[in-house]
Amino acid sequence: MAYQGINTGSSPNSGTGDSLIEGAEKINSNFVELYNIVGNGSTTFVGIVTQITAGTNVSISTSYGSVQISSNIPSQINATNLNVSGVSTLGVTSITGATSITGSATIVGATSITGVTSITGSVLISGITTLASSGGITTTGGDLYVGGDLYVLDDVVYDEVTGRNLNIAGVGTIAILGVSSTSTFTGNVSLGSSLNVSGVSTFTGNVSLGSSLLMRDDKQLILGDNSEFTIFHNDSDGNVIRANVASLNVKADTQNYTSGAGTTQIMATNVDGNFGVEFYYNNNKRLETKHGGVDVLGYFKVSGISTLGIVTGATYYGDGSNLTGIVPSLTGADGSGMTGVVTSIVAGANITLTGGPTGIVTIAASGGGGGGITTANINANTLQVSGVSTFSGSVITDNANLSIVNTTGNNAHITVGQNVDGSGQNHLGIYYGTSLGTPPGADIFTSNGNMSFWVDGSGFGPGGSEIEFGNAFGAGAGGATWMSMSSSGLSVAGIVTARTGAAVTYYGDASNITSGKWNLGADGSNHYQFTGPGGLNATADPVIYLARGQKYEFVNTMNAHPFEIRVSNGGAAYTNGISVEGTTSNGTTTFDVPFDAPNSLYYQCTAHAGMGGTVVVYPDLFTV
Repeated sequence: MAYQGINTGSSPNSGTGDSLIEGAEKINSNFVELYNIVGNGSTTFVGIVTQITAGTNVSISTSYGSVQISSNIPSQINATNLNVSGVSTLGVTSITGATSITGSATIVGATSITGVTSITGSVLISGITTLASSGGITTTGGDLYVGGDLYVLDDVVYDEVTGRNLNIAGVGTIAILGVSSTSTFTGNVSLGSSLNVSGVSTFTGNVSLGSSLLMRDDKQLILGDNSEFTIFHNDSDGNVIRANVASLNVKADTQNYTSGAGTTQIMATNVDGNFGVEFYYNNNKRLETKHGGVDVLGYFKVSGISTLGIVTGATYYGDGSNLTGIVPSLTGADGSGMTGVVTSIVAGANITLTGGPTGIVTIAASGGGGGGITTANINANTLQVSGVSTFSGSVITDNANLSIVNTTGNNAHITVGQNVDGSGQNHLGIYYGTSLGTPPGADIFTSNGNMSFWVDGSGFGPGGSEIEFGNAFGAGAGGATWMSMSSSGLSVAGIVTARTGAAVTYYGDASNITSGKWNLGADGSNHYQFTGPGGLNATADPVIYLARGQKYEFVNTMNAHPFEIRVSNGGAAYTNGISVEGTTSNGTTTFDVPFDAPNSLYYQCTAHAGMGGTVVVYPDLFTV
């Protein structure tokens, strides 16, 4: 047997070296070999040759130490049959042909076998044995026992392996693998046929199945550290997919549910790409969900459901005893036995009837002094008036909208007060129409006297009482509040501009008023263009004069050419009194000039050094 070394692994506790028992077995095997060579197997130096004497046909070089024995016996035997009746001690043995060993043989030297060897007895090989790749070992009459470790550098092909540990460092192709205890697979496992597991197996790598995964009744496929998801089958429950914890989520853009044979469609999702759901009966679609609701293809039959609202259907089933607004039965030729049904309409004062007595009857007002109807109370879901209506009492909409619409034109108005005939005297009007422009506008006006706005309470902001002007019904409805008035004052969002052509007098604190504002443009990347005070109109890189203690604005809406005030041409940014709303390339830069500002500054584009000019701050600083 060859010397066996212990695999110490790649690093301490890496798990890549030999186990304690494997290392101990290698040490014992090495000692057994040594004791057999230099002793009798249990005691050393027993039977050691102390002196060699040359006999017949033998010559020796010396009687002790390193002895060379020579004889006339050939060092190589080439024969068809080699019969040895005694003990043969062979040094280096080379078998190149077919060899049959029928008895017991002991080979203590190196052995090379390149042919086919058939062994029917016992062969003990204590040296190094080399088997040619075209030969190998074939056992047909018995077993091959290996007392130590068996190292195979090439492929191993076997019918059945029973052992304690099976370590495969390369690729192992296994037809049927039976595991009766706990097993751990740390690499990738590829199964060409069956894996029979009666114990617990742990796979830390990928598992590839060349065939089916067969699990018997009540055997579960368990997913999750705490068995959160299981798949199993038994005769009582059938086929079960169970989420033991949390939800069961089926994620796919398109899902199809069919019968077991796969020929009958049951349900499908996202068929049209809009993530709707379709239900089928015998491959015929009966119900589908869409962006606007649910479509029923066929009749819709409901039992024990009360619906509040309007239901439109093609066919109704049942006795209809709980339906309202219909006549369950008719009695009499003229319908005289019907309760709650109008059988006759008679025109009263100021009323004319057109059509009838059956079918559609049109009721119109006539006379009444003004060509209308005079009545104390009107209760109706919809009231349509084509002429002028005068209400002397209250109009209550009961949490609904009051709409005044002119169906023949694009004008409508409401007047409140005296002379509602349009004479323009002493009334409030609310008007909408095309005369106010295109598109049509709205106007609130009074033709005589003052118009006052009053709100109850006090305060400002949410919960207070205020008058607001804005668009889209205000900020709370997605619009904007332009101006609001309350007991706290007047709040304006934006810039207040005095109308030209009239003298304007300002009162109060004007310390926060902007003294000048320039809009910036650009001539490519060569010059800024200023438009604003000083008679500047797209003027290229002008000298700008700013007064101490005043505020100025530079508006850049180009989304380019970042504007910056600097201490000098190409110098550091000057930051005292500078604020930016938005960004310097798309916003407003405000310069509130401090009293101690330098006499001269410089404005410049931070991306293009050629775009810039001088800022003169006046009056000049002087030493007091």
